[in-house]
Formats: sequence, C-alpha cells, structure tokens
Amino acid sequence: MEEKINNPVSPDYIPAEYQVPFDVIEIPSQGILYKNKNKSIKVEYLTAFDETILSSPNISNSGNMTDILINRKVKDLGFDPLDLLVCDRIAILLFLRSTAFGHEYKQLVVNKLGDVVEGTIDLSSLKQKKLSINPDADGLFDFVLPTTNQIAKFRFLTGRDEAEIDELDANYIKKTNDGISNKLFFRLEKQVVSINGVTDKIKISNLLKNLSLKDSRLLRKYISEIEPGIDFDTTAGIHGGESVSCFLRFNSSFFFPEL
Repeated sequence: MEEKINNPVSPDYIPAEYQVPFDVIEIPSQGILYKNKNKSIKVEYLTAFDETILSSPNISNSGNMTDILINRKVKDLGFDPLDLLVCDRIAILLFLRSTAFGHEYKQLVVNKLGDVVEGTIDLSSLKQKKLSINPDADGLFDFVLPTTNQIAKFRFLTGRDEAEIDELDANYIKKTNDGISNKLFFRLEKQVVSINGVTDKIKISNLLKNLSLKDSRLLRKYISEIEPGIDFDTTAGIHGGESVSCFLRFNSSFFFPEL
C-alpha cells in the first residue's frame, strides 16, 4: 500500500511554523471519572489571536471567558470540554496562564507585621491534589450523615454544573429581589445524587433543605477534602527576600497581569 504523505500544495497541509504549539498536561482527576480514563490532556498554548478573548469586555463581563478559552485550547478530548471536572479545568487554566505570562503571579498579601504588601507567587510551585479514594461503579462517593446515619452519595462538579448553578442563582436573586445568593445550596443539590437510596431530585432537594447544619457542613468539608484539584495554599515572596504564607486568589484578574 502506498504511504500517504502531506502534500505541501494541499489545502489541508499546515507548515510546521504555522502550527500552534501544545503540551500534554497531567490532570488532577487522573481521568478516573471519565469514560476514556485519560490521565492527561492535550492543550495548545495561548496565541496572539487568543488575546481577542482576553481583551474583550463583552466576553469578560459575560463570565464565559474560561469556557471559551478551554473550548478553544483543549484538543482531542473526545467529549465536550464543559463536562470536564472543575478541578481539571482549573489545572488547564493554570497551564494557559503560566505559559502565556510566566510563572510569576503578583497579588496583595499580608506580611508578618500585618501590613498589606505586594507578593510574588510561583505558579509552578503549586501542587496538585490527586484523587485518593476510588468511586463506585457509577463514579459516586459515599458519606454517612452523622446525625441520621443516612448515606449520601455525591459526585464532583463539572464546568457545565457550575454554569447551571450560576444561572440558577442569578434567577433566584432576581426572583427574591433581596440580593442574597443561594449558590451554596444549589451546589449541594448538584453534588448529592441520592440519600439512603432516594434519587428523585425534588425529594433530595427537600431532604437537603431539612438537613441539619452540622451534617451539611461536614458533608461539604468531606467533599472538599477528597476532591482532586490544585492546592492554592502557598507562599509569596515579598520585598526584602521574605516569604509569607498566603492563598492564591483565582479570580477574574488571573489572566490580566497588568492589573
């Protein structure tokens, strides 16, 4: 059989100098909760063309910037990037930020005297927190609610879940007109898929509304403890060569070092 080669005159041929460079990055979830079980993802570097996204006020104000970036830069995934777990999406965004602007990230921190000063965080020093507990056959995890001894089964959230939670909360605030967010509860509704075998969403919602504060807090704490992700507890270098402990603020200005 004749071997097929790239033809330089073919419209499908892209010269090497015009190809966007990429890297294959390891993801915190290790792919355990995806059907393809891939432990790593192919991600292209940000380019000058992508700056139109970063500099667009409309995109930034809409809250869709991260979705657009991930959708454009993640390649050969095999499923919708919105269905990536939140922890893996954050790892991708860290890679994009570091490779575009360097590993140094400046933010205000508090020094040992209690003064607010500018600190520099080395993004390459952030460590991934891997999944240490195996899920069941459905990709779910168990937690025994201490007060009632009922078993709550839960899952980790995806980008799609986060988008739906934001929409639910925006509608809730608009409807109640009191400015109070209900996002914490909406997140729990998305995470918990059954309580003592009950899987009906309306029944679960009612059960969660009547859950004791102790149980809801311990459940959230347990989810946070076992969920894979990036450890944002780190240190920042400040003037004089000192280092102080701090927490990386992963917010809307993350891709705007000039701010």
